[in-house]
Amino acid sequence: MRDGGLNSRNTRLTVLFVYGTLRRGLRLHHHLQGAVYLGEARIAGSLYDIGTYPGLLVNPSPGWVSGELFKVDEEMIQSLDAVEEYNPEEPERSEYLRRVVTVWTPTGVPMKAVTYIFNRDVQGFVFIDSGDYKLYLEKG
Repeated sequence: MRDGGLNSRNTRLTVLFVYGTLRRGLRLHHHLQGAVYLGEARIAGSLYDIGTYPGLLVNPSPGWVSGELFKVDEEMIQSLDAVEEYNPEEPERSEYLRRVVTVWTPTGVPMKAVTYIFNRDVQGFVFIDSGDYKLYLEKG
C-alpha cells in the first residue's frame, strides 16, 4: 500500500467503496491514483450490467456486491463525482448518487464508506448474479 502523499495533505480523508470499473486492474482505476488501498469489502445489494460499467442498487436483498475500499481526499471525491456523473447541485438528474453506506470487511466488521449508487431504472439491464463485476468480466 502506498499513500500517494495523502497523509502529507492537510485535508479530511474519506473511505470509498468501489465495485466496478474503478477497482484495481480495471479500466478506470487510474482515477484512484494516489488513493490508499484498504482491502476488500462487500455490501448488501444487487449489481447490474449497464453496458460498459455496472450499476449498484443498495437494498435489503439477500445478495452481496463485492468491491474494494480506498482512503481518498476531498479533491479526489470531487474528481470522481465527474467520472460517475454525480452532480451534488442536481442529484435527481445525476446518473449516480454519492451516498454513505455500510460495508462489511472479510472478517465481518461493518464500517461506513462512501459509494456511488445507480440512479436510474435497471429494467432491461442484465443482473450480475455473482455480485462481482471483475468475475463477471472474466467469464465474459
